[in-house]
Amino acid sequence: SSEPSILLILKWGGELTPAGRVQAEELGRAFRCMYPGGQGDYAGFPGCGLLRLHSTYRHDLKIYASDEGRVQMTAAAFAKGLLALEGELTPILVQMVKSANMNGLLDNDSEFINYHQCRVKSRLHEIMRENKDFDAETINKLAPTKSTSLVNSISTIENPVAMCQQVYQLVQSLTAQIRQRMEDTKYKHIILYHSETLELMHRRWAKLEKDFKLKSGQFDISKIPDVYDCIKYDVMHNSGLNFDNMMELYTLSKSLADVVIPQEYGIMQQEKLEIAQAICTPLLKKIRADLQ
Repeated sequence: SSEPSILLILKWGGELTPAGRVQAEELGRAFRCMYPGGQGDYAGFPGCGLLRLHSTYRHDLKIYASDEGRVQMTAAAFAKGLLALEGELTPILVQMVKSANMNGLLDNDSEFINYHQCRVKSRLHEIMRENKDFDAETINKLAPTKSTSLVNSISTIENPVAMCQQVYQLVQSLTAQIRQRMEDTKYKHIILYHSETLELMHRRWAKLEKDFKLKSGQFDISKIPDVYDCIKYDVMHNSGLNFDNMMELYTLSKSLADVVIPQEYGIMQQEKLEIAQAICTPLLKKIRADLQ
C-alpha cells in the first residue's frame, strides 16, 4: 500500500508460567534449608532456623526485584517457598516484593555496562558467524573459563553457522506446519495455552523466521535466545499439536543458547566480574546500609 503507515513494536515482559512458579517455590525451599538452625520448638522441620529468624524480624525483611511483572511474581513465588507461606502469590507480592529498578538498585542500563556488553557481544557474534568447525584456538577464545557446560555445548555445535542453518530450516518447517493447521478446518477453533490462537502462534514464529536470517545471508546471533525461548515454551505447553521435529529444534537451539546467553555478560572471567559488579553494586550497597 502507498498510504502512510507506522510499525509499532510493543515489548511485553512476559508472564510467569505454572512450571516457573513451581521452580521458584522449590528454589525458595532449597534456600531456606541452607540456613543453619533447627533447635527447640522447630526441631525436625527443614529450614526452621530461617523461619525462626523471620518470625523475630518479620518487618525488616525486604525482597527486591525488577519492575517486570514476571520477575516480581517469580520473587513472590520464591518468597513463598523460602518462608513456607500459604495462599496466592498476589498478596505476597504486594506485601513483600519491592521494585529495585525504581531506586536504580538493579539497573543494567548504565553507559559502563552497555559499553562492555556491546564489546563482548561483538566478539561473541563474530566467533559464532565463522563458517568452520570450532578448533582449539576458537574454543579457548569462546570458553576461557573452561566451564564444563559451556565446553560440552561447544562440542555439540561443532560448526556454528551450519547449526544455525539447521535451526533456521527447522523454524521454516515449523512455520509451514502451523500455516497448514490454520488452513485445516479441523483446527479452526483450537485454543492453545493461555488462550493463544494458531494465528498468533504463526505470527510469533514467522517473525523469528524473518529476523533470524538476514538479507546478507548471515544469522542474527542475538535472536538465538528468542528461538530457544519460543520452542521451549511450545514443547512445554503446546506439544499436543504434534508438530514434526519440535524436539530437534529444541535440542539444537538449546546448544546454541547455552553458549550465547551466559557469554553475553562476559567471555573472560574479568569481564564477567566487571559487568556483574556494575549491575550488583547499588543493591549490595543498599543491603550493607540496611545491615548497619
